[in-house]
Amino acid sequence: MQIGIDARLYEAAGPGRYTRNLIRQLEQVDNENDYVIFLTGAGSRSYHPQNPRFKKWIADYKIYSVEEQTLFLKDLIQARLDLLHVPHFNIPIFYPKKIVVTIHDLIMHNFAGKNATTLPTPTYFLKSLAYKLVTTLGTRKASRIIVPSETVKNDILKVYSGLDSEKIVVTYEGVDDTLLKLSPADVKASAIRLEEMKITNMYFLYVGSSYVHKNLNILLIAYRDFLEKFGKTIHLVVAGKIDNFSQRLAGFAHALKLDGKVIFPARYSENEYVKEEDLAILYKNAAAYVFPSLSEGFSITPLEAQAFGIPVLLSDIPTHREIFKDSVFYFNPRSVIELTESLSRILTDENLRLDLINKGNENVKKFSWREMAEKTLQAYKESVGSEASKLSL
Repeated sequence: MQIGIDARLYEAAGPGRYTRNLIRQLEQVDNENDYVIFLTGAGSRSYHPQNPRFKKWIADYKIYSVEEQTLFLKDLIQARLDLLHVPHFNIPIFYPKKIVVTIHDLIMHNFAGKNATTLPTPTYFLKSLAYKLVTTLGTRKASRIIVPSETVKNDILKVYSGLDSEKIVVTYEGVDDTLLKLSPADVKASAIRLEEMKITNMYFLYVGSSYVHKNLNILLIAYRDFLEKFGKTIHLVVAGKIDNFSQRLAGFAHALKLDGKVIFPARYSENEYVKEEDLAILYKNAAAYVFPSLSEGFSITPLEAQAFGIPVLLSDIPTHREIFKDSVFYFNPRSVIELTESLSRILTDENLRLDLINKGNENVKKFSWREMAEKTLQAYKESVGSEASKLSL
């Protein structure tokens, strides 16, 4: 079987991390099928196949563009695939053969609106319309839909009525072992790097984007109230790329008089991203991890925090209850008071901290990128044998 994977987001966060780990694990578990990995020029320079059955194909077409529905389509047909896996919602809707699509969440569906974008209103409207069209057609056309949780599966069945639930496959994600290996053993070297990032005290850590659904405004208000109420000297570190959303958040931090207290470590990186090496240092040395998101498909970063042995505070939402069970401390993400008290308790209640660290260590063991890849490979095999993709558009 000739399988294509659209890996044009190979270097990105989120879907990129998923794609990198999927390919890396498939290289190890599948010695029967041949793979064509479609990459941008930059992605091609980063990806080095470790299995001779995996070949690179340069497909330097912009994500969410007209050319990915036209020029990229020609590449896909030329590659003579038996199956195409698109690890994001942007499927080529006119592709005539079997397709497997991964839908990580329905956040763009649930959090639409002008506050969720920095684009001009007409541009955002067109982008939103295109998203709805592509996902609607894509969910119908796909032979299998891969999702990272039962929560997302249920959301899809509610939004896209009439779908066969049997073609939705839940594959839990995991923690990247390479990230754990990057953590330096030299305590002094870590301290020096933290100081270079302007982190001079103990700190709460958040890792991720600053998109509206991440609910970081509430976190900043709760953090300010925590400082005022308890008089603690502790930073809040927001580790994500520098973009319009993080700049907006930095402006809000300034308005709350939190300059020098809220730290954005990507500012001290040459490419405005937090390097993996720095991320490992940030995880390893954090007092606690806090994640106030209103909606998630899986939530990898809290799982990574557990792997590094730090206690985790999580918003009480269905996905988190499914993935983390009782291994974290939950709070109402819409309650500033509750989050403020949670920040205090995670620092002062040593029994709670130890309990969460121990339960976190056990929780991480339940999730594996290798198992995800094995289930995905099974979905490929089932897809080629299914009739689902014969549905007309």
